[in-house]
Amino acid sequence: MSKVRYRLFALNFLACLINYGDRTALSVAAPFILAEYHFSPAVWGLILSAFFWTYSPFALLGGFMVDRIGVRWAYTACMLAWSLTIPLTAGAWNAATFIAVRMLFGMGEGPQAPISAKLTADWFPKRQTSTMLNLAQAGTTVGPIIATPFVVWICATLGWRPAFLMLSSLGAIWCAVWWFTARDRPAEHPGVDAAEHAYITADHTPAINRSRTAGSASRADFWSLVRQRHVMALAIAFFAYSWILFMFLTWYPQYLVDARGMDKSDLAGTATIPWVAATAGLVLGGLTADRLIKMCASLITPRKWMIVVSLVMVAACFGPSAAVRSPTVGLLLVCVAIFFLFASYHYQALIIATVPPEYTGRLAGVVQMCSTLAGILAPIVTGAIVETTGSYTSAFVLGAALAVAGAVAVATLVRPPAPASGPPETTMQGKAARAISVSRPHQ
Repeated sequence: MSKVRYRLFALNFLACLINYGDRTALSVAAPFILAEYHFSPAVWGLILSAFFWTYSPFALLGGFMVDRIGVRWAYTACMLAWSLTIPLTAGAWNAATFIAVRMLFGMGEGPQAPISAKLTADWFPKRQTSTMLNLAQAGTTVGPIIATPFVVWICATLGWRPAFLMLSSLGAIWCAVWWFTARDRPAEHPGVDAAEHAYITADHTPAINRSRTAGSASRADFWSLVRQRHVMALAIAFFAYSWILFMFLTWYPQYLVDARGMDKSDLAGTATIPWVAATAGLVLGGLTADRLIKMCASLITPRKWMIVVSLVMVAACFGPSAAVRSPTVGLLLVCVAIFFLFASYHYQALIIATVPPEYTGRLAGVVQMCSTLAGILAPIVTGAIVETTGSYTSAFVLGAALAVAGAVAVATLVRPPAPASGPPETTMQGKAARAISVSRPHQ
């Protein structure tokens, strides 16, 4: 059997790695930038948030785009766009220009997550999507592990501007390799043999026949899926996940300097440690979920309870981490919280498991857009809390409260499907397809 799917997985992993390596650069360089420009916490929060002002809507647009033009073209355009905009950060000279550059950067990176979800849905069996999505997503944690010491070293030796100029070349190289390696689906790739194609598609649900008038009916189909309670619950929980993630991503290096008295040169080591825990959480969370799926023959229940339990553990550790006096204990609590936060990353896998395949990109884009609304709000709210209270404690407690809300939403709104004909793991997707058929005019 051929192994082409693993080549695409490797490139998806590298894309996630480059994505978060580029994205964390501003936060890691923050102590050096702030030493030059002296932005207030509130203004810096706006600058950090600006990335998500465009990232959020472009996540949704990216979902529609990848369903329409396929993963090969969509990923190429996405990677080129963000790789060409990251160096512009070096030319920013005030708050307004930093905000403008971050908005351009967010446009490029926004579509990446739904493209990754669509790629995984088309190129791997549904029973493996948690493992393959989480392993690819591990690139988002390995990226900061590599980028943090690199950016700190460049900032300390050459200044913060050269760090952004050096990051763009990786994306251009990736695009060239991707274009000659990837195809939209296994059936279109000349290197995929019959055995690999059969293995990938064995548990895939065939696309619904589209022999009808396009336009308003298609929009009705989409909105009938968006209104389903499990989609709304996943959007709420993903918002909570992303609030903590983006608060951590944008503010944690500065928190270590402000609240824990750490020297900027020491960030390369300490700020990297939670990302190691995040990588372990992603890998173990994906493997555990798919192992449980084999045991209970459901694509839904194991992933649901992995999200619920993990978010509860996040709340229990993240909230108190800023209040403890010991920096070591505080760091340990943050690491445990980040481990479970990334272990909960089954939101897109549940979308893949529960919606018809031709809507995977769009619905992945919807929940991604909802999650990235947290990216808009978390940096601003955190900055306002720090400036108002002079402390980070309330910001950490707020993140913990949102994690509890996300766990409750998934526990109550994502329910095992009612018994129906067909394999038990696909009945919720069948229910989604039936909901679509109700919204369609008869032919």
